[in-house]
Amino acid sequence: MLLKTRFYLPPLRTGNVVRGRLLNRLNESSGGSLVLVSAPAGYGKTTLVSQWLHSRSHRFAWLSLGSEHDVLDVFWQYAIQSLQQIEPQIGHEAHSIWLESPRRNYASVVISLLNDLDALGERNQSDDPISLVLDDFHLIKNPQLLSLFSTFLDHLPSSIRVVVTSRDLPDLCLARRRASGQLLHVAVEELRFNDEEAVAFFDHDPALSQNNVVAMALAQKTEGWVAGMQLVALSLKQDAVRADQLLKSQALDRHISDYLLEEVFSSQPEALKQFLLLTALAPRFCAGLSNAVCQRNDGLQVIVELESSDLFLVALDNHRTWYRYHDLFRRFLLQQVAQWDAQQRTAFCVRALAWLEANGNYDDAVELCLQQSLWPQLLRLLNSDWMLLEAGYQQKRLHWLEQIPQDVLLNTPEYSEQGAPEHRPLKSRVLNVPKEDHPSIEPLTRREQVVLQLIGEGLSNKAIAEQLHISLNTLKVHIRNLYGKMGVENRTQALLKINAN
Repeated sequence: MLLKTRFYLPPLRTGNVVRGRLLNRLNESSGGSLVLVSAPAGYGKTTLVSQWLHSRSHRFAWLSLGSEHDVLDVFWQYAIQSLQQIEPQIGHEAHSIWLESPRRNYASVVISLLNDLDALGERNQSDDPISLVLDDFHLIKNPQLLSLFSTFLDHLPSSIRVVVTSRDLPDLCLARRRASGQLLHVAVEELRFNDEEAVAFFDHDPALSQNNVVAMALAQKTEGWVAGMQLVALSLKQDAVRADQLLKSQALDRHISDYLLEEVFSSQPEALKQFLLLTALAPRFCAGLSNAVCQRNDGLQVIVELESSDLFLVALDNHRTWYRYHDLFRRFLLQQVAQWDAQQRTAFCVRALAWLEANGNYDDAVELCLQQSLWPQLLRLLNSDWMLLEAGYQQKRLHWLEQIPQDVLLNTPEYSEQGAPEHRPLKSRVLNVPKEDHPSIEPLTRREQVVLQLIGEGLSNKAIAEQLHISLNTLKVHIRNLYGKMGVENRTQALLKINAN
């Protein structure tokens, strides 16, 4: 099950400064190119690309990446699905290859996707290529995935440009792409607000709207860092500090964020402080989740008030259902939460987990467990049946398991050799074959797992094909691959192995 909000273009906030010079830079890009917007947190990378897409009329696909996408299966599943939002026929063959290949032939998946994109160019009535936007690409660290994506870029057809936002420079052969003219790079120096943009930014603030000199001086003090400028504006709005005090301060640079955040946070009512802290626990939140965690019934009203006050709230969809806090602000809030008593903190997290699980937001539940080191709850989640419904669940699950401390796994019965079969990890139970006795068995695809289950129920090949709505020839391919992985030659041997386990 894919998270739909990953495909939503973030809506623009009222009063955003139009960054014309940077929009012109992005307009210089063409089909077959890589556009990289890179800078540390708080420089407005996502806002710039969103503004460009709102201002330029052309077809685009948006994908907001998370740490869970640092897995081959998950990344390409989401990438294909994002493209299908604008061109439904793209990637059907690639998806079939991914689904049916017993060894996950990722190169074939990429080649098939590139062929579809190339054919799209032949059908496209416009000279303007589509854009695939990958937001927060710095979360992709998997060397195999980066290498495969670099190959994808090497053969990018003229029908598409790829736009990437990142906090660092991704390992995508950037020097070679710059030399060949394929790369358009907007870096931190260009993203800094200049004097004209700073004046426009502070124009809505009564304390600075008529004082361009002070506005430009504050921009220079913050080195054009838009998150710092926003913190300044909030402090001025709430009378937490005066502009002349900020100008005299020697600490007004990127490292003042904690000071200004504390000033902004401390000026809020106690009830709102509690709301901010509790809703920061999960990676994202909505009214329902906030009501469950805070045990109140006015979550939607509070969220609306937060959004109108510019309190570092980011809408994740056009319906304004899901939100997250700006990374810097959430980091600050979690630092405050970390000072709570561990038992109290866990109790609030358990509330959030209960709501997330009940509403099918399992990825968010896992991220919450990782963030707060809730290892028993995380292991329970990863050993639940919902994992079987996830795209690329085996790689995704392994990715999460690798983030659990080794001593935790060693002290968990499910992951010890002495554990009973029914308590062993899901990736062993799915195959119904003890992992330690058959180290050579390859993982089964989801389709092969279903076929194996139906064989175990005694269904004939014809009955299985009819139930799965596939041809007998396709079923025979699944069974052949299944037998090869199980190390058996016929149905009888397969049934004996199933019954033995």
